[in-house]
Amino acid sequence: MLLYLVRHGQTQLNQQGIIQGRLDFPLSELGEEQAQKLGDWLKMVPLHQVLSSPLKRAHDTARIVCAQQAKAKLHIDERLTATSAGQAEGRPWEEIKDKFDDMGCEPDEEIAERLHSWLSSLLTTHTPQTSGAATPISPLTPTSASASASAGPASPVLERALSSIKGLPRPGILRTPSKETNHTGGKGVVLVVTHQECISALLKLLTKPSISPTAHGAGVDGAQAETDTQMQLAKSPIDLHVPEQFDFVHTEDGRQIGNTAVAIVRVWWEDSGRPDGEGLEVRGRLEAWGSEEHLQDQWSVMSV
Repeated sequence: MLLYLVRHGQTQLNQQGIIQGRLDFPLSELGEEQAQKLGDWLKMVPLHQVLSSPLKRAHDTARIVCAQQAKAKLHIDERLTATSAGQAEGRPWEEIKDKFDDMGCEPDEEIAERLHSWLSSLLTTHTPQTSGAATPISPLTPTSASASASAGPASPVLERALSSIKGLPRPGILRTPSKETNHTGGKGVVLVVTHQECISALLKLLTKPSISPTAHGAGVDGAQAETDTQMQLAKSPIDLHVPEQFDFVHTEDGRQIGNTAVAIVRVWWEDSGRPDGEGLEVRGRLEAWGSEEHLQDQWSVMSV
């Protein structure tokens, strides 16, 4: 499965440097143009599922992309909404940046919890019946033969997404699928349009170090159940490999991305190796982060 994480197009408040949070502003004229270019860039990618934040700026970005997709249907998920910025909403960043943490923003823990819930649900519905012999080269990306023939030279970012993952192992052992498993069986392309802080939080969630089961302490009278829940939330839903060229993981500034910038995560399932012979483990690799190739004039000319 290819997971495309995209920030919404520009709004007027983005342009003015004003904090939006959950203020529901539409795309600006430039934002609509950015979304259209993103749609052009992705039109040869057969999107199987498109998910969006309920806010207009994200929903409209996703809608514009979907207009160039024959089969993709757009679904809203409240868990992908923007972070609440409390009293900072509607105010210029430069005015409140030194006191931002004291303005009643949504806590990091709550953001992580809802995004963990969303990603876990997505992975559950895409869990295949079996792990394959190797990570799939398909589905198509804009670098495939059909895309190249109609859209010119391959995109460097998506060329890496297609080629750099070929050799990773996936044992072919049958497993019982989840009750919610859909027809994609671990394949397909999912586009997610959300907000900068959500994408940054997802990256942080996927790259945080594992926490020891003794970190919270396990006891009796319900304490064990609470510990199990805490441990489930502490564990990343995907065992993600981040190539060395992405050196932003430990820097806050490095996680910032522009309007309609794209991150790509390739996801596959491997045999868990558990003694009871049950279960698949989710593996992943970050293929791109903050790509804005679709906004480059060269790409716009090629896609016409």
